[in-house]
Amino acid sequence: MKIITIDFETYYSREFSLTKMTTEEYIRSAFFEVIGVAVKVDDNQTEWASGTHEQIKAWLMQFDWENSAGLAHNAMFDGAILNWVFDLRPKLWLDTLSMARALHGVEVGGSLKALAERYNIGAKGTEVINAMGVRRTEFTEEGLAAYGDYCINDVDLTYTLFDRLMVGKNFPTQEIKLIDLTLRMFTEPVLRLDKELLQQHLIEVQERKEKLLADAAANRDDLMSNPKFAELLRSVGVEPPMKISPTTGKETYAMAKSDEEFKALLEHEDERVQALVAARIGTKSTLEETRTERFIGIAERGLMPVPLKYYAAHTGRWGGSDNLNLQNLPSRGANANKLKKSILPPKGHVIIDSDSSQIEARVLAWLAQQDDLVEAFAKKEDVYKKMASAIYGVPEDQVTKEQRFVGKTTILGAGYGMGAVKFQAQLKILGVETELDECRRIIDIYRKTNPHIVALWREAQFALGL
Repeated sequence: MKIITIDFETYYSREFSLTKMTTEEYIRSAFFEVIGVAVKVDDNQTEWASGTHEQIKAWLMQFDWENSAGLAHNAMFDGAILNWVFDLRPKLWLDTLSMARALHGVEVGGSLKALAERYNIGAKGTEVINAMGVRRTEFTEEGLAAYGDYCINDVDLTYTLFDRLMVGKNFPTQEIKLIDLTLRMFTEPVLRLDKELLQQHLIEVQERKEKLLADAAANRDDLMSNPKFAELLRSVGVEPPMKISPTTGKETYAMAKSDEEFKALLEHEDERVQALVAARIGTKSTLEETRTERFIGIAERGLMPVPLKYYAAHTGRWGGSDNLNLQNLPSRGANANKLKKSILPPKGHVIIDSDSSQIEARVLAWLAQQDDLVEAFAKKEDVYKKMASAIYGVPEDQVTKEQRFVGKTTILGAGYGMGAVKFQAQLKILGVETELDECRRIIDIYRKTNPHIVALWREAQFALGL
C-alpha cells in the first residue's frame, strides 16, 4: 500500500487560530481557507499546490486515496480538512504525533520541530510566522513560493520521522490500526446532535444555576473573600483546598484560578459546588453549561466528531481532545441523560451507553491475583463496605454511609500506591477531614488486607529497575 504524506497550510490570524478555537470550530468556520497543500507519494519528490478551493480539490483528486495510507503529523487536523473540506478519505491514517506519544511519552507534545531535532533529521522552518493574517490572494509570488517550500519541508520531515519511528517495523500493527480508528472517529464523523433538546437543556441548566447561587446567598463580596467563600464551600459539604503560601510559608486557601485542586471542583458531582466555583473564578458558566453550549455549536455546524487523543497518559489510555471529552460525560444526577440523549446514531444504528463498573479495582485485583477481592467482585459483594468494615472494626451491616465513602476512596486510591499524605489530601478535597496518623493507619490496613497487590507493585518496580 502506498503512503501519501500530506500537510495543509491554512489561513490564521491573532483572533482566528487554533490557540483561540477548537479544531472543529476552526475548520468549519466561514473564515477558514486553505492556502496550499504539499503531498509526497512514498519517497518520491514532494509537490506543492495552491489555488482556489476547486483547483486544490482537483489537484488532490489525482492521488489514489482510497487505496493508500495517509500520513501526517497531527493527522486529526489534516485528516479533518481532507474529508470535511475536500471529501477525500485514505484507506488508513498514519500519524507521527500519535506514534511519538506512545514511544516517547505524553510529554512529547505536538511539535514536529522538537521531534525533528530529537531524531536529527532536519530543521523546521519559520515561514509560517510571516503568514499570520495573510489570505491566499494577498501573498506575493515570492512569499507564496517560500510558504510552499516551508510546507514541502514539513512533509519531508514527517515522512522521514515516520520512517524512524517504524525502524525495524517494530511499531505494533494493532496499534497502527488503533490510531487509525481513533482518528477516524474525528475525521469521519457519523453522530448527530439533537439541537432542540440541547437548547432546552441549556435554559434549564442556566435557570438552575441562578437558583443555586441565590439559595447560597452568594454575592460578589462573598465570592471574592477567601474566608467567606470558604464558608460557602463548607455549607455545601466541601472542605476548601489548602496550600502553602510561597510568600509567607504558611498554610492558606488554594482558591486561585491556577490552583489545580480548586479548578477540579468545577467538575464536582454537586451542581452547587460547580456553580459557586465557576462564579468565583469568573468563568460565568458551569461545566454543564459549557458542555451544552459546545454541543449546540457543533450541532449548528454539522455532524459530531469524536475527538480522542491516542496515548494521552503514560498508561496508554485515551484522553479528551479539542476541549471535549466524551469519555467523561456525567453518568449520574439530573443532567446525566440530557447530554447523552442529545447524541443520536446514524440511521439503522443504536448507541449503547455502558460503563465498566469498578474497572480499575477489578483489573488490579485480577492482575495481582488477589483472589479474595476478585471473588468478592464476582459475587457482587459491596467491596467498599468490606474495606470500611476492616478499617473501622465494625460489622459490614453497621458501616455508615460516611465510613463506606472512606472505604471506597481507599479501594480506588490505595490500590495504585497512594500514600498517606496524598490520601489525606484526596479525602480533604472530597470533604472529609482526616488526621495524617489516621490516614497512615488506613493505608496500612489496606496493604495488609491486600498483600498480593503490594507484591505486584514490588514486581513492577523490579521489572522497571527502580
